[in-house]
Amino acid sequence: MNRCRKIAISVCVFLTAFNVVACGQAKGDEVVNTEESSARQQESSVQTVEGTDLEIKEDETANADESSVNQQENSMQTVESINLETEEDKTIGAKEANAQTGENIDTEVTTEELLDLFINGSISAISSENSAFYITDLDMDSGEWDSYSIGERVDLDNDGENELIICGPYGGIYLDARNNRVYEFAVGEGDSLVLSYVVYNGSTWIMYSNRMHTGYEAYHMEKFEGADNLVAEMNFQEELVDEDNVEGKEKYTLNGAEISYDEYFELCSKIFATEEITTK
Repeated sequence: MNRCRKIAISVCVFLTAFNVVACGQAKGDEVVNTEESSARQQESSVQTVEGTDLEIKEDETANADESSVNQQENSMQTVESINLETEEDKTIGAKEANAQTGENIDTEVTTEELLDLFINGSISAISSENSAFYITDLDMDSGEWDSYSIGERVDLDNDGENELIICGPYGGIYLDARNNRVYEFAVGEGDSLVLSYVVYNGSTWIMYSNRMHTGYEAYHMEKFEGADNLVAEMNFQEELVDEDNVEGKEKYTLNGAEISYDEYFELCSKIFATEEITTK
């Protein structure tokens, strides 16, 4: 009996010891696994944080670069816009100032633009007496004999740029645009100075005609190379020398020297074949 109890006790002790060892190993494995899992989680967290930081930094860098580019583009567009508006304002302001005061336009304007500005009344022209006048000061298109109208644009002073013809009484007015202003270049001044222009020997000449008296006619021609540069003049005329105005007693002269009728006739034929009348 005692022996059986000893055996039973021994078996219980063995089983208990075995369970204790098994539990210890299980707990050890659980501790090891827990530590490994924790380490892996920490490494994963570190990698995640590093990846997140890298992405954030890349996003911040990309956004910063994009923002810088946008700011530069916006700045350039703003500057260009300001410069464009400034130039437009200067031009408009200069034109308005010229229209109101007759002062020079500060910005560079082409010949054609200046002539257009005069036609639409935005700027004045300077007369030969150095006084300003506007197109509204002229009697335009009324149909009266002394009214004016807009004529052609022709290079009247042989400088490669057109002048503006204002057709009117006694040949009207020829206007030249230079130095950012419009100037009176030539003007008809009555029956003794009727204005027209001709093409003679390959150049354009301004001509003033006097046919006021029967048996007398005189012509004065001027050639320019630029409106302020007179390079040649020519005078020719026909007049009766008989007090009774008898035909056949005419005298013909060219630049003060007497010439024959044939020479005078040939000269007039060349000149008047190209004359442009601007009284219409």
